[in-house]
Amino acid sequence: MSFVQNEILLGLKKSCLNYGRNLVDIATRALLLVICTAALNLIVLYFYNILWHIYQLTYIGRQFVILHPERTQKIETIFINDISWLSFYTTLAAFVICMIISALCHIFYLSRFFYLSQGKIGKLALWGLPLTALVSIYTNNQHGFNSWTTVIPITIVPTLCIFTYSFKFSERLLPEIGDVITPIYAYLRQMVLFMFSQPH
Repeated sequence: MSFVQNEILLGLKKSCLNYGRNLVDIATRALLLVICTAALNLIVLYFYNILWHIYQLTYIGRQFVILHPERTQKIETIFINDISWLSFYTTLAAFVICMIISALCHIFYLSRFFYLSQGKIGKLALWGLPLTALVSIYTNNQHGFNSWTTVIPITIVPTLCIFTYSFKFSERLLPEIGDVITPIYAYLRQMVLFMFSQPH
């Protein structure tokens, strides 16, 4: 085995080890993020539950229950069921959706121009709120809430807690498409030049 091949293999091995460590670090951070966000979301859902019971004691709340029995039943169903499961489910859905979107945006240079260049308010407006809407659509389709006023309060906390981290994780884990295409193009170009440079 030549010295050059040896150096290439050592470099590849080192890169794989570094990427493996990076992957384990991000997986650990992602797990902690999901657990902490689900716990926070659970606290928020319990708070909503308390507010809902207080609201029902007011005159306006009693009128709402009379005038909107279907929506009232939907809200009651949420709080009767296991809200710890709902909290974890919506958090996991938010994480997966945010990771997919952020990964695609990073690969195709959208993060560079439309995320990294924005301040906190810009990131919230351009990414946080649309991603909340996307997670809400998914959650609504899965659970059939049929009401934006019901589903958005459930999904907004986990989505806003997770979306910024998903862009950071994607930036650390994935290359942009140009970083993949350029070396492949250079390798193919060298191969073509080598083939044509050989004597016939």
